[in-house]
Amino acid sequence: MYNLYSLRIKRPFVSTKHKFYVLIVFLLIGSSITAEENVAPATIRDKKGNWNIQWGYNRDYYTQSDINFRGPGYNYSLKSVDARDKPESFKADVYLNPTKFEIPQYNLKFSYFFTDRFFLSFGEDHMKYVVTQGQPVKYSGYIDPGVIAKNQMALSTEAALFIYLFPGHVQEMAGYHGGDQTIALTPDILKYEHTDGLNYLFLDFGWITPLYTSSDGLSGLSLVSSIGGGPVVCRSDVRVLGKGQNNNFHLSGYGVSGYVATRYEFSRTYFLEFGGKGGYIDLTDVLTSGGSNRASQNFGFLELILSGGIAI
Repeated sequence: MYNLYSLRIKRPFVSTKHKFYVLIVFLLIGSSITAEENVAPATIRDKKGNWNIQWGYNRDYYTQSDINFRGPGYNYSLKSVDARDKPESFKADVYLNPTKFEIPQYNLKFSYFFTDRFFLSFGEDHMKYVVTQGQPVKYSGYIDPGVIAKNQMALSTEAALFIYLFPGHVQEMAGYHGGDQTIALTPDILKYEHTDGLNYLFLDFGWITPLYTSSDGLSGLSLVSSIGGGPVVCRSDVRVLGKGQNNNFHLSGYGVSGYVATRYEFSRTYFLEFGGKGGYIDLTDVLTSGGSNRASQNFGFLELILSGGIAI
């Protein structure tokens, strides 16, 4: 026979045990909900693990540069050469057309925050460098007269016109020169541009310093700083002593730089940034007029950059 008394004793025990388990579950769920309610909402200062993507435009300024030209039959230097950038005038068909993004002087940057303050970034500064036509410069070195004669057999259109009007000008470059002579950089002497362009590919280490944060934490002002460097890829359009070409893209040297900017963030997602990047570029292997003909130069630069971005 079943022991009804023992069954009556066990049932209350089983029921109490189940109630205890249910109570524990409710306590865990309740504490979890309470914990989530107590977590502070994310603000613009919570950056760890975020990516930033930026796009902008620049104006560029360069120090004077000594440019060395070398090839079969010549090795000479032009001293203290001035150069400028070549910004594209605003046209909706260019600046608002994604298929023509590479025409203006642009900046592209990707940043990853490995803490709330520190980040690594990489990208491209597409600058343009144009030697100022007509400027007088001193020069030194040697040019075989046969090189000038050979180049005149394959002249560019602008050089041919100048040589026709001033036939003796380019002949001044022939022979040895100690550095006291001065010559004007007209088309028969030199055309020298990195306009497609002076492409600085960088990897930076950076940090962000909060200056102001709104009460809701969704907007604010910060100071952004970074240092780094990387290779420089040029597409150089060059005429040396009347002869040359628009060369292919070529790894021409390297650069190092520092960057400081003010950033305004809003809605935790978008930001605007205005800053300056200063640095040094050393171009050791610039393509010029074909074959083994090369140029080299180094100079300081300053970029003023206006950009916008998104945090993801």
